Amino acid sequence: MTDDSSFTDPRPRSWLDTFPWLKGAADPGAEAWWNDLIDDANVPRERLAQISELAMARLPQWTIGQIFPCLAPAFELYRMQLPARANNALRQRNYSLAGDLAGITLNTMLDWRHIGVGTVDAILQGLADAATSVPAPRVTMGDHVVHSGAKPSDQIPNWVSTLTKDLSQTATWYATIGLPNHPLLGAPLAVGVPKEITKARQRLEALSANDVLVDDEVDLDVAGLLDEVLRALDHRAAQVLSARLFADDPITLDQLGKEYGVTRERVRQIEGKARSAMLGFLRDGGLLEMVAETARTLIGTLRPLDDLITLIPALGKTVEVAGKPAWRVLDRLDDTYEIEGGWCVAPTMTAVRMVTQTMLQEQADKYGVVRLDSLNLIETSQPERLTELTASWLAHCGYTIEGDFVFTRTQSVGDYGAAVLAVAGSPLSAQEIVDRFKVERSAGSLRNAMSQDDRFERVDRDRWALSEWGMDAYAGVRSLIRERVARGGGHVNLNNLIEYITGKYSVTASSVVAYASSPPFENRDGIVRLAGADRESRKPPERTRRLFRHEGTWAYRVRITKDHLRGSGSVAPMAIASIIGLQFGQTRQLKSPLGPQVISWTSPQPSFGTIRRFLMDRDIAADTDAFLILGDDGSFAFELTRELTGDSLADALSLIGAPSTVEGAKAREVLAKAIGLQPGSPVASIIGGYRERGDSDIADLLTDLRGVLETGHQPERSTPITGIDEIMDLL
Repeated sequence: MTDDSSFTDPRPRSWLDTFPWLKGAADPGAEAWWNDLIDDANVPRERLAQISELAMARLPQWTIGQIFPCLAPAFELYRMQLPARANNALRQRNYSLAGDLAGITLNTMLDWRHIGVGTVDAILQGLADAATSVPAPRVTMGDHVVHSGAKPSDQIPNWVSTLTKDLSQTATWYATIGLPNHPLLGAPLAVGVPKEITKARQRLEALSANDVLVDDEVDLDVAGLLDEVLRALDHRAAQVLSARLFADDPITLDQLGKEYGVTRERVRQIEGKARSAMLGFLRDGGLLEMVAETARTLIGTLRPLDDLITLIPALGKTVEVAGKPAWRVLDRLDDTYEIEGGWCVAPTMTAVRMVTQTMLQEQADKYGVVRLDSLNLIETSQPERLTELTASWLAHCGYTIEGDFVFTRTQSVGDYGAAVLAVAGSPLSAQEIVDRFKVERSAGSLRNAMSQDDRFERVDRDRWALSEWGMDAYAGVRSLIRERVARGGGHVNLNNLIEYITGKYSVTASSVVAYASSPPFENRDGIVRLAGADRESRKPPERTRRLFRHEGTWAYRVRITKDHLRGSGSVAPMAIASIIGLQFGQTRQLKSPLGPQVISWTSPQPSFGTIRRFLMDRDIAADTDAFLILGDDGSFAFELTRELTGDSLADALSLIGAPSTVEGAKAREVLAKAIGLQPGSPVASIIGGYRERGDSDIADLLTDLRGVLETGHQPERSTPITGIDEIMDLL
């Protein structure tokens, strides 16, 4: 195995030599500090912090070996002066050499359990510091010329002469008739324009790229440009990228090393350097950068891949060197978006799934049902397909589609059955309900669930309705009133209703009046009709899932993701905008101990700005639950949830952000006030309130406590027997 010394650059090292991706990952217009030479004796700590921050924000799919291509595989990790938690994290995973980390992506590292973003940051800075003492590998560029735009020519093409003549002739005409300010293109032709001027205008408007460019320039689309860039790399570097980065099934480093006669680590260095060079082409201000930026803009948050290719057809063409379509090559080079399963998403699939989940929670009725045509999730050039595409995307995310509706709560047969009835709008048998399920369930299990669930009412031997419909199994007064209202075309005279019911059944007139004047009916001036079902388009804070009211604050429970750790913003429910008085198009800054916290509403959903500084401050890991606290005084705070213990009351209080010390009647009061109910509300109303707003985890815990909360008896606290990880998995 050769050492391949031709890939080592003996020159004095700059930051860019050591971290060749820096220029491509930096923000446009940033100070070009990466061109500075590295002073081995005094490596600035702020530079190492910048390298770590850029890597987390821009290179989450890169491996540690690609991010630090100069780091020797045999470098012993204990030599880095790391905090104790960082050293323990490496030791627990049996990582002792840099080569042990080389194949791990940054995303994987951010996924390490119980490891916070501050610990990952410390490891990255330590690796960056170690990498500054190693000569940089070199990826050479061949003699192949990469085009950045149209080439200048000493000879004026024919089309330029024709264009100039037509423009001059048209301009002269308008000046002659006294309209010197009339637009030459775009505006309608003036009345009575001579046919010569009309023909000149037609030639101008018919001018196409084929008329302007020569054959080789017309053929040089984005696929051709990417092909030229790959051919401009050292041949071996281009082959490594094709075999590793762009491939469906990447070849291993060992296989490539044997093929080229070099070590696997040298192949990794070549790959990292070549990928950095390609990233530089996407940020050099040329045609490729314009195409990449256009693709990012068109994707927005979510767009079907076939629609993106419709708008930029060249993305569907094959890049010959890579043997893959241009969209695949761009996607693998650009970490600002992802393309997976026929969908383009930004910034990540995880983030867009969260946006989808939050939007569905906002739009869902009490049964978790949302109309597809009420959702504005997808960017498309074919608005007539929006409902179809929305259904396809939601199915891709694992949601259940039923006709023109999506069901967001199907985890239990009860939730699923309630959603089916809500869409059907009329009673169904248990078998008819399960026949509409997309999963196998028995009618018997559904029957048992509905018989114990206050949301359902049995209206016949085996016909079920939603309780809110007010139907009765024995043709009660409500059913009779509903029948007469329906027969009357939506309304009935109260006196006629009283006469009909009291004349046929042993019901008093006062009972008829009472039923006719209460939900689901209304009695206005002696006319009875179904009460209006107007529902606010936005849920108030009290009905918003995972949002709880405490003394002087609102607490919104979130689960920390890798996107949070990287510094990305996160979607917020509409209720957050209501709480802080935020209007569409506005941005607000809330004061916090770590500086202003931004909350904005410039896209379909409001969003929190980055909370990375809070995560760094407390070294928070992914999959940690926390509360974002909004104070009535305009303040913002970050608090972790307490670990779940298996004690139903303590866990319920933990999930709403209340102290675990409250008990008995006080606990019941806190649980009620957290969702906007009166302190003395019945326990059934409290449980129903949590379930209707989507907090089924809390509702289930309170169901276990129903007897305790109703009597005020405080049972002996049980000893926790279930691990926190197991509980969180169940939730």
